Amino acid sequence: MAGRLLILGAGGHGRAVADIAAECGWLVVGFLERAGAPARSDVVGNDAEAAALIRSGTADAVIVGVGSTALGRRAQLFDQLKSADVRIAKLVHPRASVSRGCRIGSGVVVSAGCVLGPGAEIADNVVIYSNTVAEHDCRIGEHCYLSPGVLLSGAVILEPGAFLGSGAVVLPGVTVGKGAVVAAGAVVTSDVPAGQTVMGIPARAKAGR
Repeated sequence: MAGRLLILGAGGHGRAVADIAAECGWLVVGFLERAGAPARSDVVGNDAEAAALIRSGTADAVIVGVGSTALGRRAQLFDQLKSADVRIAKLVHPRASVSRGCRIGSGVVVSAGCVLGPGAEIADNVVIYSNTVAEHDCRIGEHCYLSPGVLLSGAVILEPGAFLGSGAVVLPGVTVGKGAVVAAGAVVTSDVPAGQTVMGIPARAKAGR
């Protein structure tokens, strides 16, 4: 048993995180939600209470379980946990393939079927959903969110807070800028500026931006 885990966020992504945690040997003792959220039997407090609950012995560690619809809040919650100096878990599904030369930060969630190649670097609080591939020497910045089936060819750089939709492909050596959005199914062949949304094959800036 890895220990007792609290999950910040009780929505769909939080439940997916709970499943991965169980596969990794954690005992999920409950979810934390925003103050005023609808009552649920598995919600044991609000997200401001995470550090206190750990220090009280209720849990051994915590992880952010807020999904893609609230990326800013994901980053904020993680930074709050880091400032509180509590143990932040990282979850790598046992059916993921992770090279021994891959480095993974705290708060990272890696789902089943993912492949992380040699030299890949995954910064803190990154979500890597099912069947995503990050080949050799990819660098994924903090708070990035990779939806199911993303393919990062070798030496791709994702700057902090980038979001990649399901099935997006990024070709070798390409950089996706800070806070940029790559739409589902897009094929990125050249660098994406910070904050830009791209879509299509090859990926181009969204009209009106």
